[in-house]
Amino acid sequence: MPDLWSSETIIPTSSPSNKIPQPLENFFPLNQILCGPPGTGKTFSTTAYAVAICDNQKLGAPPDKKRFDQLRADGRIKFVTFHQSYGYEDFIEGIKPTVDERGNISYKVEAGVFKKFCDEAKKFPTANFVFIIDEINRGNISKIFGELITLIEDDKRGELHATLPYSQDEFTVPKNVYLLGTMNTADRSIALLDTALRRRFNFVEMMPRPELLNENLDGINLRKVLEKINEQIETLLDRDHTIGHAYLIKCEKIEDVAEVFQNKIIPLLQEYFFDDYEKIRDVLGEKIVSLKPYRINVDALKNPESYPQ
Repeated sequence: MPDLWSSETIIPTSSPSNKIPQPLENFFPLNQILCGPPGTGKTFSTTAYAVAICDNQKLGAPPDKKRFDQLRADGRIKFVTFHQSYGYEDFIEGIKPTVDERGNISYKVEAGVFKKFCDEAKKFPTANFVFIIDEINRGNISKIFGELITLIEDDKRGELHATLPYSQDEFTVPKNVYLLGTMNTADRSIALLDTALRRRFNFVEMMPRPELLNENLDGINLRKVLEKINEQIETLLDRDHTIGHAYLIKCEKIEDVAEVFQNKIIPLLQEYFFDDYEKIRDVLGEKIVSLKPYRINVDALKNPESYPQ
């Protein structure tokens, strides 16, 4: 696979997975969001970011999935995905029903996933912990974070406490908890990212990288194809709706490319342009898209000459 990472020097760590590394220089902000169009490797990159944060490294190596899994097993990395139904009770705390063996129902205050994570991180103040929130912009931020929207600020970490509404516990977000989110800039099913959250996070833009793609795959120059497609999308829409390289990076033959276009890229374009086939044709070309009648020429997807290059 092509190198997705820069050649920055990695600071080595000799700490085995069952030991806590001593804190070094902070290379990352406490709150950051990887943002960009679909298929640019945002969720994939959280693996590398989380491992680098936990092990006090700079970015510079491909994601170490084995190390990531070990850190998750050790409780130092947590991964959740926000959605429209996600709430404060899931994230911080809430009142949950329990049923005993006789069928009697009682209620108790139960900590949410983020509060549990922070409570565990407080026990190891010299270690870095990473809480990953995939699709952070799909959740109702005010509803999910509540009073914690203030506590996550850098200068409030470990200093400002809030009284939680159900347990009445005094709670603070520790300084060794890093929040790492991902955001799909093409997602139109939600409103703009909450202003309060935007002010508290650093943003890392991740855009399509056609240079990572094959220049001659069964006669198709995938780099040129992606560049041409994205040029048209930027003209007709904007750069936030471009197509990421990750869709095509694993293709090994023309049949793979055809499948990706048929099942992933074309449906995405249909969503972008609300099934306006004239605009889809402007992006993909007249050999793939017919207007009379409106249809996608599936057979053309297996012909290298059909693609815009």
